Amino acid sequence: MVPFEAMRERDTVETSLSTVIVVVGGPEELIRAAQRTATDIPGARIETCDLRNVATTVAKFWPFAIVMSEDMYAFDPQEFEALARDVAALLYKTKTDGQTARTLEDSMRPALLQAVYERFE
Repeated sequence: MVPFEAMRERDTVETSLSTVIVVVGGPEELIRAAQRTATDIPGARIETCDLRNVATTVAKFWPFAIVMSEDMYAFDPQEFEALARDVAALLYKTKTDGQTARTLEDSMRPALLQAVYERFE
């Protein structure tokens, strides 16, 4: 077990300024939309994960945004909200059924650009 003192001394400057977007699950169109949106953000990159390792992935990368489908979000809304709050990330959830990557990208771009702006202001 890690002592609380060691956790408090963690260097949060590096992690809190992350330009990572974590995409939970998918589908592939959602991942592609996030990848395309990331090209508008200098240094941004995508990390994908599944439901089993979302907490570990978010803790590792301290993303500025967590992206997921509404179906994934419905699995445990309170936990996802808490996880995003813990790392000061935008929790972006969207309907993905029947959506193209372009449509998803157009809807997520403003929210993600605003989130990265707020992270670095």
